[in-house]
Amino acid sequence: MDLGVRAQESSLKMIFAPGEQLRMPPYQRSYSWGINEANELLGDLIESTESGMPHFVGAIVLIHGDEGGVFEIVDGQQRLTTLTILLAVLRDLESDKARATMLHELIADQARPMLGEGASWRLTLNHMDGPFFREAIQTPGATRNIEKEPGESESQLRMVRNAAAFAKRIKEMSDDERRALADVVMNQCALVRVVVSDKDQGFKVFRVLNTRGKEPDAHDIIKTELFQRARFNNEDASKYSERWAEHEAALGGSAFDDLLRQIRSIYDKSGRGELVSAFPKAVLSKVEPRKFLEDVLPGYVEAYRLITTGEVEDGEHAKIISDKLNQMRALEQHSWRAPALKFLVERGVNDPTAPEFFTQLERLAYVIMLVVTEREPRNKRFNRVIDVMGNDRSLFGKSGPFAIDRSESRKTRERMMGRFATFGQRRAMALRLNAALEGGSTIPPESDATVEHVLPRNIQEDSHWLTVWPDPSKRREQCDTLGNFVLLTNKVNQRADRLDFRAKKDVYFNGGGGLDFALTRDLEEQDAWTADVVRKRTERLVEILCEEWRL
Repeated sequence: MDLGVRAQESSLKMIFAPGEQLRMPPYQRSYSWGINEANELLGDLIESTESGMPHFVGAIVLIHGDEGGVFEIVDGQQRLTTLTILLAVLRDLESDKARATMLHELIADQARPMLGEGASWRLTLNHMDGPFFREAIQTPGATRNIEKEPGESESQLRMVRNAAAFAKRIKEMSDDERRALADVVMNQCALVRVVVSDKDQGFKVFRVLNTRGKEPDAHDIIKTELFQRARFNNEDASKYSERWAEHEAALGGSAFDDLLRQIRSIYDKSGRGELVSAFPKAVLSKVEPRKFLEDVLPGYVEAYRLITTGEVEDGEHAKIISDKLNQMRALEQHSWRAPALKFLVERGVNDPTAPEFFTQLERLAYVIMLVVTEREPRNKRFNRVIDVMGNDRSLFGKSGPFAIDRSESRKTRERMMGRFATFGQRRAMALRLNAALEGGSTIPPESDATVEHVLPRNIQEDSHWLTVWPDPSKRREQCDTLGNFVLLTNKVNQRADRLDFRAKKDVYFNGGGGLDFALTRDLEEQDAWTADVVRKRTERLVEILCEEWRL
């Protein structure tokens, strides 16, 4: 009975045999192994060298291509790429030319030119990483200068780091030890070479293998599902794969996963199930896969770039939208991203209601952060925004999703008068206050601005602060309130640390950069720092935010 699967025990030398070329197909993910995985593999191979026992690397699953000797890699790309990097490092550290040539023959055919067109490479990666892999790894001598290679994507940086890590360990070996390791890599890496009959079976095998053990990123599996449902031919698979790889390179793997999670929440607000299992039902049951790839995803990728960078540069509303996005980006909670994405995709930055929408969304995001502690109620509030996005009367009406009632306003005010015990909330509130104060501005959250406690959180026994603040309960009560916060760069913050108030002011305003922050300039005329001063400042700052948010 022919099951369409052929399995054979092989060495790496047999896998990288003359005349055979292994290529990464469109649905495969980019190179994802980090230094830990690479070093673990190298450690296993070194141990195999010492014990004399073969090391089993696992199964390599291939689809026989249309051209003779060409195979698509269904599973095993990470291991084959890492082993090629190791071969290249061993080749470039080998002083014996004959042995170096022998190692290179597992990377490219010697019978053809080793460089340029016409070179027959054993392993070919995708269009994004293939040229870099050839130049930085596969070309003879390339890994000797690997640390100077910048890399333009996460996957390329991983190649560089892994090659550098291999080189560092292997340089410490003697010539005999290196050659023994090379022999093990070539001849005692035990693999099972599995060849499947067609692309559909390849998709199935890929999914089975990659949902066991170390799972790939969610977007890798969703991509496989999309391509399988679309039933692409080779030409279409290659075209859409290039675009997918460009999206991944633009956002990064974890951000791409988050984008798909946000899209899923827009199409299905229930939030039930894991992303990989829920995405097909939530999204692909409502939009045809090819249409999703062609028309839907590119707009969301660009919108996601805007909401995660805050860099809105075009249009008459660019400044206010950028400010509001940066203010929300400072929050640890990300539920606001889904409605922001939907608005940008469906209506865009030039929509006349964009300033009002993002102003209201920013207010809602902060109020929810302050008074709604449970995840599900938070998501429901933002889902209401998504539900009425197409109806401005419902969206901006008095009883619409942006409305903050008297009870929530009161709770928000009370919360802002209290303590902020977490670093994330302290910084978000300090940055937001800096934008609300007269002469202030919105500071992107990735800036070097840090929260400085004027009354230090930890006071030494001989500190002057104990004279001004003798009551420990008042110190605990007011130290983490808004009135005790200023903004400084991290370096200046460390200098100020536990100094008394006058010494701190000297650090803040005499070359310390305190004048750059409105929240710190607020202290310039203050002569003392007492419990009454902090309480009144807290009340004033809270009132400013209440006016800003129309509470």
